[in-house]
Amino acid sequence: MTFSKAHPLSLAISIACFPTVVFATASSNSDEVVQVYGHAYQGYAEHAPQSGTKTDVAWLDVPQSVSVVTSTEMEDRGAVRLVDALHGVAGVNNTLGEGSRDQFVIRGFDTLNDTYRDGLRDDGNLQSYRSLANIERVEVVKGAAGALYGRGSAGGLINLVTKRANGESFTRVKAGIGSNNKYTGQLDSSMALSDSINGRVNLEYRKADSFVDHVNSEDYFIAPTVRISPADGHTLDLDMEYAHQELVPYRGVPSKDGKPVDVPTNTFYGGTNDFQKSDSLRLALNYEWLINSDLQWNNRASWNKIELQQKGTRQGTVTGDQVSQTVNNFGYDPRTTTTLQSELVWDTGMNQLMVGADYNQINIDLTLASNKTIPSKDIYDPTVGPTPNPGFAPFRDNVTKTTGLYIQDVVTFGDLSLIGNVRYDKMELEQQKVGKEKEYLSDNKVSYRAGAVYRITNDVSTYATLARSWQLPYSGIYINPKLAEFFHTDLQELGVKAYLLDDALMLNAALFQIDQEQPKTNTDGDVVDKTEARHKGIELEIRGQITQKWNVSAGYSFLDAKDKKTGKKPNDVSDHLFSLWSTYQLTENWRFGGGAKYVGERFSGNSEAVSLADYTTVDLMTAYTLDQHKIQLNASNIFNEKYILGATNGKSGLNQIGYGAPAEFMLTYGYQF
Repeated sequence: MTFSKAHPLSLAISIACFPTVVFATASSNSDEVVQVYGHAYQGYAEHAPQSGTKTDVAWLDVPQSVSVVTSTEMEDRGAVRLVDALHGVAGVNNTLGEGSRDQFVIRGFDTLNDTYRDGLRDDGNLQSYRSLANIERVEVVKGAAGALYGRGSAGGLINLVTKRANGESFTRVKAGIGSNNKYTGQLDSSMALSDSINGRVNLEYRKADSFVDHVNSEDYFIAPTVRISPADGHTLDLDMEYAHQELVPYRGVPSKDGKPVDVPTNTFYGGTNDFQKSDSLRLALNYEWLINSDLQWNNRASWNKIELQQKGTRQGTVTGDQVSQTVNNFGYDPRTTTTLQSELVWDTGMNQLMVGADYNQINIDLTLASNKTIPSKDIYDPTVGPTPNPGFAPFRDNVTKTTGLYIQDVVTFGDLSLIGNVRYDKMELEQQKVGKEKEYLSDNKVSYRAGAVYRITNDVSTYATLARSWQLPYSGIYINPKLAEFFHTDLQELGVKAYLLDDALMLNAALFQIDQEQPKTNTDGDVVDKTEARHKGIELEIRGQITQKWNVSAGYSFLDAKDKKTGKKPNDVSDHLFSLWSTYQLTENWRFGGGAKYVGERFSGNSEAVSLADYTTVDLMTAYTLDQHKIQLNASNIFNEKYILGATNGKSGLNQIGYGAPAEFMLTYGYQF
């Protein structure tokens, strides 16, 4: 089947979003045709992940664990949200996220503020469920990565790599229907608009009820992108993303006698008028200039704006068979993030030097209101109805500014590679509460990474690394006079990496120890106490193709995480995580797959007050493809395991514990023009 480059749907969207595309398209040769193929399958191994060094250093030569979830694996899993994509990454587990957002734990540390998009902090979507519609792959860097990315990344970070307009001509549409009135629709359309300009757009619509009564969601997403190549060696990508999301937060169930209350999974304790509404806009620019064969200059900029309101009814303290409740409203009016980044990479073969600088500023206008006069509810039979809405009153304005300078040098001596990273950050925080004096917090910090990699063979390497990252208390969105000193995290890691079966299979084994220190201060800023945590463990992961028809991703992690003073485990962190997912292309038309995930026993809260039992879920998939048509069925938790997905952080986690979804299915139909 052939189509002209000026595909009507793509052209219409491109005209609406990027006026510069109109001129370029008008001058292109509309008679030129491009061959379009049907659905093509790729593997689960990614040979060029860049998140570990931000350059093209080979995966085998990166002295740190980096996992990659490819687009093929996400499609096979039927991934709709980010939690579906990360379902099988070793050392990564999801939490409840207050029932309204993506929130993950990597090596036992919370990563709410450690998600990136194309190497830039993705702050605009942290209070919502991110779309995968324009995501090409997901890369996860394990351990402290502050020497490259700045503040944060105690246990690791997540980098979303977006789809690009690379000149291909196609249009793919997909529609799905599933359990709990779930409906999805997607469009991915790409085209060459002229010899030097390519365009692509991704659209998505999602609507669903939930296995929990009164909980539902509805999402719209649009992401056009344009790639301009004005001359050899110059590439400019212009991106826009707009997301609208409405949902009812799910705060889970309370606990009693050290266990979650055993009620039906559909039990809802909130208010029937609870809601969260958000509108997020992201504009980004990426300019790469290949000055010569040895020198490359990369410049990136992004701007995020999110407006959000949430009315949430929350469980408090359990007394007898009654649980207290409060209504806590908050919102961003708005929250904006600006990031600028410039990196110069000089690669002579034996030595690769990167020098970079970045600037990040977050402005938060926070609205907040609460009403603590809500009557208590029976923990076994909660009466559900509307709860009071206290509104959204101005509460505080916060500004967080970070300026960073960093350098990375990779030196190769035969089979030995040495890597060194040093980063200097200047961090400044301001806080203005309504009716209060302005507060300030600032400091200058140095992060580092030192690593060595030895190639045992061309396909096997072993590595060792030491690294330090700095974290802002409350991730820099709030100033507490009793947490006036920044936290720091130190990583020690040994590992082995290998490509097997003619580079079709990626194997990574890592032994690590992470130590974090959280100083506590008095109101004068003097350190009076500190919390120390040690997380140590082992990770094993394999991803790729056993044969051209047989794909597999599997991971296991053992984690001993505890407070060094009390010996107790942190909230929602399991000793054991295991996952296995595999698909097989039985014939040209039929593809089958399935997998299992095991999560060991955990505790809710920070004092091991509530025990969360271990669980195992099993998923299956089958797909039938004929020419441009594809029908796929995904079934999750097929044995209808009743389990706890996760808990909210801190003390609130004792009585905000979320059940996971029972058996569900999703049927999708896709067509490629």
